[in-house]
Amino acid sequence: MNTKQAAIVSFLSRAARGEAEMSPHILNEFAENCKQALNKQFNEKRTDFRLRMSNVGKPLCQLQMQASGAKEEMPSYDFKMRMAMGDVLEALMIAVIQASGIEIKNKHGKVKLPINKKSSIEGEFDIELDDGIYDIKTASPFAFENKFKPDDAYERIKESDAFGYVTQGHGYGMASDKAFKGWIALNKSTGEIAIAEAKDTQQEREDVYDKIQHTYKSISKRKAFRRCFTDVEEVFYKKPTGNRTLGIECSYCPYKTTCWENLEFKRQLPSKGRNPKWIWYTHITEEWRNHDDSV
Repeated sequence: MNTKQAAIVSFLSRAARGEAEMSPHILNEFAENCKQALNKQFNEKRTDFRLRMSNVGKPLCQLQMQASGAKEEMPSYDFKMRMAMGDVLEALMIAVIQASGIEIKNKHGKVKLPINKKSSIEGEFDIELDDGIYDIKTASPFAFENKFKPDDAYERIKESDAFGYVTQGHGYGMASDKAFKGWIALNKSTGEIAIAEAKDTQQEREDVYDKIQHTYKSISKRKAFRRCFTDVEEVFYKKPTGNRTLGIECSYCPYKTTCWENLEFKRQLPSKGRNPKWIWYTHITEEWRNHDDSV
């Protein structure tokens, strides 16, 4: 646990015992941030597609779909609630950081990362502390425990980064000429907090900048669409079933039903449990299809 996380935990522990409180200034700022969050989610209109720091790290094939105006899955009713909750919890996290005695040098700083002489990628980072830029993330219990909390969090996030967190973070750092220090993550189910430290080396920055430039050129020149990922073999209790399913990166994509023909969303076919999890299947063998029809 680093010193910043220790300060946050100390404040919350004292608050739980009734020994610490938030100042009126912090409370008023939190209220204003919540107001802005709800206005953003419920009142602001969606704009036309453009590359921004918040999306430039996403898979290129997803961005190509979005830029082309491809049909996007209709979000479920809870989508807006999840987005609003994320913004409100970010505001809460900022209030807690301030109340913990940690100086926030800059909040929601607007930045531009030059791509060439005429173009740049714009964005807005969450907070700047004394040592650099931090991004605040709210996480599911699974993501929190398996990505943000472990000692090797940076490697885990980088290994499977369908949301482009690594590119986003280093992009903010390069654009502001500050170090990108990592993510302050909040488990939105338990309230637990972790700080996942980033590797801010010259090589990491160069790799990210090369990726951003490649994405920019591919989108601006409308290069031919190619899937970034393949489907994967379904394995159940270490035994292949012969079926194929979407990989985790594709499962989050709002264009998966456009990208993958004959995609089927079914309860996990080999499972005999009472409530099997739902799986996106790209191919179902005749044997399992017959088994499904007979159930």
